[in-house]
Amino acid sequence: MSSFIGIDLGTQSVKVVLYDEAGHLLSLAQRDYPLLTPQIGFAEQDPEEWWRQTFSALQEVLYPLSNRNIKAISFSGQMHGLVMLDTNYKPVCPAIIWADQRSEKEVHFIREKLGSRLASIAGSDIATGFMGASLCWVKNNHPDLYDQTRWVMLPKDYLKIKLGLTPSSDVADAASTLLFDINIRNWSEEIIKELDLKPSLFPPIYESAHIIGSVSPSVQKELGITGDALVIAGAGDQHCAALGNGIINEGEVLITIGTGGQDFTPIHKPLVDSQLRIHTFCHAVTQTWHLLGASLCAGLSLSWFKKSVLDSNHHTFDYLTLDEEAARGKAGTNGLIFLPYLIGERTPHRDSLARGAFVNLHLTHQRGDIIRAIMEGVCMAIKDSVSIFKELGIQGKKFVFAGGGAKSLLWRSILSSFLEHSLQTTQVKEEAATGAAILAMVGSGHFQSFQEAVEQMIRYDSPVNPQNQWFSIYREKYQTYRSLYPALKPFFPQ
Repeated sequence: MSSFIGIDLGTQSVKVVLYDEAGHLLSLAQRDYPLLTPQIGFAEQDPEEWWRQTFSALQEVLYPLSNRNIKAISFSGQMHGLVMLDTNYKPVCPAIIWADQRSEKEVHFIREKLGSRLASIAGSDIATGFMGASLCWVKNNHPDLYDQTRWVMLPKDYLKIKLGLTPSSDVADAASTLLFDINIRNWSEEIIKELDLKPSLFPPIYESAHIIGSVSPSVQKELGITGDALVIAGAGDQHCAALGNGIINEGEVLITIGTGGQDFTPIHKPLVDSQLRIHTFCHAVTQTWHLLGASLCAGLSLSWFKKSVLDSNHHTFDYLTLDEEAARGKAGTNGLIFLPYLIGERTPHRDSLARGAFVNLHLTHQRGDIIRAIMEGVCMAIKDSVSIFKELGIQGKKFVFAGGGAKSLLWRSILSSFLEHSLQTTQVKEEAATGAAILAMVGSGHFQSFQEAVEQMIRYDSPVNPQNQWFSIYREKYQTYRSLYPALKPFFPQ
C-alpha cells in the first residue's frame, strides 16, 4: 500500500495531510510561523522557516506509519509572492509575500506601461504583493539583491528545492504573478521584456498535475520514507481549495469566507473581464481556467467587530453566542447596511482607499442586528463577484461554501438567500492540502482523472436551501448596497 502527501504552505501556517490509496485521510499536522513586518507596509517571511516547519509537520504525519511507502507528494501555496534565490538556491533576502504593500509606485508604473495588454495577456489587474510588482520594486530599490538573484519563484516552489529538485513552477500559481500569459500557459516574454526584467530569472513551467521529479535520496532518508516519492508540480491555494471542494467543472462555484472572501469558478477558455474587476487565471485542471473575485475583509470584519469593539478585559464574547443573537434578528436588519471595506476592496472596486461603514444605524438596533448586518454585508460583497460571473455568461449551477463562515448555519442561510440558490459544504478537512493530495494522486496516475478523484474523495453535507421569504428584502437591500460605494467614495481618504 502506498500513501500520498499534500502540503499547503499558507500565510500563517503549513498544513500537511496524508491519504491512503482509497482516498481516506490517515493523518494531518500543522505548524505555525511568523509574518515579519520590519516596517509599515512590508510583509515578509523566511523561506528557511517554511522548510523547517514543513519538515517537522512531515515527520508528524509519517510517525504513525509502519509502512512509509510514499507514491507522490504535491503542493498548495499562498499565491502572488516573491522568493529570490542565488546560484546555490539560497534566498538572497526574505520572501516578499502577497500582503506586502511597498510596491504601490511600481503598480502604477506597470498599469501605465502595459495598458490594455495587462488584460489581454495576464487576464488581471496588478496589485501590490504580486510577484511582478514586488520584483520591480527590488530592481528599483535594491539593485544589488536583484543582481545576486539567479531564480525567482513562488513560495511553495521553494519547498521543492528543499526536497532536492531544480527550480520550477506551475501554470496555476504562476498565472497569479502578472508576469504570465494565460493564453499560452507560460511566462509572458512581452511583459517581462516591457518591464526590463531578465528572462533567465524565471524557471520552467509545468501543468499542475505534471511529474517534475522525485524526492532526493538524502531527503527520503531523513524522513525515513520509501517508494517512488514522485513530486507533482502543485498549484496555488485557491486552486487546491477548489479541488478539495470538488470544483473542477464550468458552472460550479466555490465561495470561501475566511479572513477574506473568494469566489472561484472554472471556465473552459480564458475569458477576461474588460473592466478587470476580477482575475482570470489558469486552473490546476489541464486546459481549464478560472475566474476569481476577492473581497479583502470578509470574516475579518466580524473578527474585528468582536475583538476591537465588543471584547474587553472583563469579558470575551464567543462567536456561537453572537451567531445566536444575530439569528434572532430579522432579515435585512431593519435597513442597517454594513460595507465591509475595512482595508479597501479588490472586487469589484479595486480601491485600496475604500473604507467600511454602517449606514442607517438607529437607536433601536441591538448587538445581534449589527452582527447580522456584518454577515449580510459580507454576503453582498460576495454577490458582487457572482454577479460579474453572470455578466460574463457563467451561470452557477452548483455552489459550495467553505471557510470559517461556512460553519455558521445563519451565514449559510443568509448567503444562499442572497444568491437565491442552495449551498453545499464538504466533509473534507483542510481543503487546500487535500487539493494538493488530489494533485499527487492524479499526477502519479493513481486516479485517471480529476473527476474520478473528486467522486472518490469528496463528500458533501446536506445542502442549505435559501429562505424564499427573504428574497424581496435582500433584492432591495442589495440594490441599496450597490449605490453606497459611489455615494461615499468622495469621503474616503484621497
